[in-house]
Amino acid sequence: MSLKLYNSLSSKKEIFKSISDKRVKTYGCGPTVYNHLHIGNYRTFVFYDLLNRVLQMNGYETETAVNITDIDDKIIDRVNHEKLSLKEITSKYESSFIELSESLKILPNSYNPKATDYVELMISHIQDLLNEDFAYVSNESVYFSVDKDQSYERFVNLKKDDMDFSDVNPDKKFIGDFVLWKSWTEKDGNIFWDSPWGKGRPAWHTECAVMIKDLFNGQIDIHCGGVDLKFPHHENECAQVEVLCKNFLSNYWLHAEHLTMDDIKMSKSLGNVINVSSLIEDYGYDVVRLFLLSAHYRTKVSFSQKKLEECKKMTEKINRFAKNFTSDIKSIDLKFSNEHDLFIDALNDDLNTPEAIGIFFSFISEMNKKIAKNSINDSDKEKSLVFLKLFNSIFDILDFGNLHNHKIPKEVQDLLVSRQEHREKQDWKLSDSIRDKIESLGWYVEDTASGQKLLKKK
Repeated sequence: MSLKLYNSLSSKKEIFKSISDKRVKTYGCGPTVYNHLHIGNYRTFVFYDLLNRVLQMNGYETETAVNITDIDDKIIDRVNHEKLSLKEITSKYESSFIELSESLKILPNSYNPKATDYVELMISHIQDLLNEDFAYVSNESVYFSVDKDQSYERFVNLKKDDMDFSDVNPDKKFIGDFVLWKSWTEKDGNIFWDSPWGKGRPAWHTECAVMIKDLFNGQIDIHCGGVDLKFPHHENECAQVEVLCKNFLSNYWLHAEHLTMDDIKMSKSLGNVINVSSLIEDYGYDVVRLFLLSAHYRTKVSFSQKKLEECKKMTEKINRFAKNFTSDIKSIDLKFSNEHDLFIDALNDDLNTPEAIGIFFSFISEMNKKIAKNSINDSDKEKSLVFLKLFNSIFDILDFGNLHNHKIPKEVQDLLVSRQEHREKQDWKLSDSIRDKIESLGWYVEDTASGQKLLKKK
């Protein structure tokens, strides 16, 4: 099956066709670095990673950009609250974003451009819009005139006069006009840049537009983001680039749905967020990553401890299955059979991860039956190894380097079960004695929030 993606511009699945033959340029809206990111944020970033991996699975070379917003009202509020510099605040939370992305096995991007590095280009871009009469100056701020963009309302089925605009400002000619350059106010303190219109700072919509112009000459294959960015952010990106460049900013627009808490979007302002690092510490990156990929990216998902526990059992089942094979998985060539093709077809159908996971687990069940009957042959083993490698190229939850290092003796397994039973009875003396016995056999036990962890002594 050819790769099909749901394009928000057309509201339907379309066969993907890249601008260049085998090279795909993608841009995803990144974090505003004023606080630690929550699990809802990372659903979007893991979705970017999924797209990147599926494109690579289809033989494309990917060139990816995810921006860092380090100029914003929320950042200025944080600066004022913590009495730190802009750089001190943004560096702290940018580092946190990168570290957690690495922990979740998100592939590094080609570019992570920062807004502060693009201010001069943004000023030049805004001046171009003024020169072409697509923008106007009002009270030292600069606004884009949406009436000058005949294609405005790409993502919404509304007329301009019916759109819900939150930024009611008497300085604007039309309520829907959006700010390109924000004039300085006293609360901004020493955070400002000089411009032909007075001191101030660029606005958010301008940031992404200018980065795409600079990095990709104003045209990309795929633009990604959360569904809440469709309007007005992505609408406003398109408007200011397309009136100047006379081409579509992006051929495909993909939007990920929210991760919710009690059916309400996770938001730091609402205080209903879940800390990512704590989840990774309690469950492991593999469980968290599988949880984020277990639902289709266009499906709204409610955060659930029960779902995390289900994903924990799933990762354990995958690991148990993988440990049946002793071949070096990295040396196996990807020669696909029908089962593998079904998996690939599911992913090529608009990144359908639930279906792909289901196909993979059906295969595992089939092979486990053969293993139980001791009837698995060399062909089955090869198919299994290929499928494991294929699955992991997308989901990346297996550490192949440690899969086959240590076979746990049955005596140790039985002791581990017994120890857990005694711990549940709060028989700490006996559980400690069992732990000592396990250690004498060359293993040791770590007690974590997600349960016992067995490690081989070096």
